[in-house]
Amino acid sequence: MFDTGEMPSGRRTPDPDRILAARLSGTAIRLARAGGPISEAVAELRALAGGRGDLLAETAGVMAGWWSVRVNGGGDAVAVGLLVLAGADHDLIARWVKVGRERAMTPRHSI
Repeated sequence: MFDTGEMPSGRRTPDPDRILAARLSGTAIRLARAGGPISEAVAELRALAGGRGDLLAETAGVMAGWWSVRVNGGGDAVAVGLLVLAGADHDLIARWVKVGRERAMTPRHSI
């Protein structure tokens, strides 16, 4: 019988901030590719972020840094812009751009 009383050792609990950052990233890319009114896209991202300007900045910065090294079309640049307009903390973006560039230059990482 399967024992649900213990989690296997070495298994990490999901980080809610990482999950939200991934959702912001995916949503921004989807909205950028779909087109449509910018105000609606920004409102959707703002609602999803729930006031987390720090996570909007992290997501925008990492995407911008990645894009600056590995340009793969204009959709990512539009997604970054949507995240910034949704309320990214401008003071944090540059730090995350650096992280995104470093990740793009390291083969084992992705956005």
